[in-house]
Amino acid sequence: MGAFGFFRNTVQRWLLRSAQAMEEEVSAHFEDLPEELAGLKLPPVLTAIVEEEREHRRLLRELIAGRLPEQELEKALAARRVHPDHEVTPLGPDYAPLREKLRHIARHERAIYEFFRGLHRKSRIPFVKRVFRFLADQEEVHVRLLERLLG
Repeated sequence: MGAFGFFRNTVQRWLLRSAQAMEEEVSAHFEDLPEELAGLKLPPVLTAIVEEEREHRRLLRELIAGRLPEQELEKALAARRVHPDHEVTPLGPDYAPLREKLRHIARHERAIYEFFRGLHRKSRIPFVKRVFRFLADQEEVHVRLLERLLG
């Protein structure tokens, strides 16, 4: 690997670490939600998003460490969850205390989506490009679902 390859790998790792930091931050917000529910149950769509965020963090950790074989990525892509948007209804008045927190999370998710979408467009390494496409697609779904929850 020449100097250019070393530089490209260094930049790629930095971008992946930036993506991981963004995912860690938004995940912390999601994981705080149950504490703010005051006895209410977390809506199933939010539970699903929390699980997907955990999977995103795991994929990024493995990719950064160089331990993400293509077969595992293909498995993650095949397991892509489909959320029926039309089944997600706005949260009722009981969830009013969560609205501002969810708006904050939605803004973070939109920023993450834009970041991943940009990385997907700019990446020249097919394997990494597919990872960013997968993450961008997932974050786009999360933004839509949060918007539907918020009405």
